[in-house]
Amino acid sequence: MKTPHDPILLALAATTLAFAALADQYYLFLLIMGALTVIVGVGLNVLMGLTGLVSFGHVGFYAIGAYATAALSTKLGLGFWWTLPVTMLITGVLGALLGLVALRVKGPYLAMVTIAFGFVVEFTAVEWEHVTGGQNGLMNIPYPTLGGWSIGERGVAVAAVVLMLAALVLYKLLVRSSWGLAMRAVRDSEIAAGSMGVNPLAVRTLAFTLSAVLAGVAGSFYAGATTFVTPSAFSFFQSILFVLAVVIGGSGRTYGPVIGAAIVVALPEVLSDLAEYRVLLFGVLLLAVLRFAPSGVAGALAQRWGRARPEEPAPAPVSAQLLVGARPTREALEIDTLGISFGGLRAVSDVSTRMKAGQVTSIIGPNGAGKTTLLNLICGFYRPSAGAVRLGSVELAGQPAFREARAGIARPFQPPQLVDH
Repeated sequence: MKTPHDPILLALAATTLAFAALADQYYLFLLIMGALTVIVGVGLNVLMGLTGLVSFGHVGFYAIGAYATAALSTKLGLGFWWTLPVTMLITGVLGALLGLVALRVKGPYLAMVTIAFGFVVEFTAVEWEHVTGGQNGLMNIPYPTLGGWSIGERGVAVAAVVLMLAALVLYKLLVRSSWGLAMRAVRDSEIAAGSMGVNPLAVRTLAFTLSAVLAGVAGSFYAGATTFVTPSAFSFFQSILFVLAVVIGGSGRTYGPVIGAAIVVALPEVLSDLAEYRVLLFGVLLLAVLRFAPSGVAGALAQRWGRARPEEPAPAPVSAQLLVGARPTREALEIDTLGISFGGLRAVSDVSTRMKAGQVTSIIGPNGAGKTTLLNLICGFYRPSAGAVRLGSVELAGQPAFREARAGIARPFQPPQLVDH
């Protein structure tokens, strides 16, 4: 899939690369921190902007990436570029495992699980002294090398900027892909997405894993840029700053993390005389954004320019064959003694029928007779207490809705289930 010509991306690339080539050491460090914040923000934007999930524990993946590179470089002598695949593997596996567990809960419970993960990583870094160095951390981490020569801090800055640009391109491609559409469908209406063959857990786990890998890679570059890591660099407040960068910049906007990172990284430097009020200032800024620009700075600018939608729609229909069954079935649907009970209430009992493909079959009954419950049993939204549902020779009873949709069974809804974007 080709990325459309984007003058904003080209201007951002030219500006940041030129800045990396000319800036002094102080501003070079700020550029690196800003680029790494954007990379983590892009991952969180996949999670928050596309999938509608919030994580306050991504500093844990950031720390894992930093410590993986630091430990492998200082203790095993591996070069920086060899540590990156290891970091991606570790954070990808941990992100998928945490996603599979955490994404089975919703709302504040998901936030609590991710917060706990961040604290676990932070305290592990303190206690696992023979690997992480404890409170003293790990020092003398070598700069990345290229052709046997150290690229130094300026080379790290250029590499971080290139990685930032690659992350933004990846996000733009994901937004227009089948998986991006599936993420937005799950965010806006999980039930409707399931009825169209989308596996909500798989989609959310992919989003969580991708965001974890991006945070881990950013952490590796943090270790390569600073040449030392300590547990204090990966506090809970740092995780809050990552989320703030996305929220303030504009969740669901391609360049929201760029704007948010610029504000989050530059504001403390501009107001360095008020460092003790930093948390208060960020709190006031967040309240102001939520009150006057709930879609973030990027969203407010887009609305001013007449583009109110969170992201451009796909320029052409996108194939979803990876997610939805490609061919309709001509098999008959057979219901055999189907039933379900809710506690002591038997809502559906011993229903048997055969529905031929290409024919209209009606289920008639008064309110409360169980018609909708029967549809939900057939389509996989309820698990039957007894009986069978077969499509030809395929047994479907008890299968989730997305599997039944892929087999060829779906249902509409009385209140319309719409995907807003």
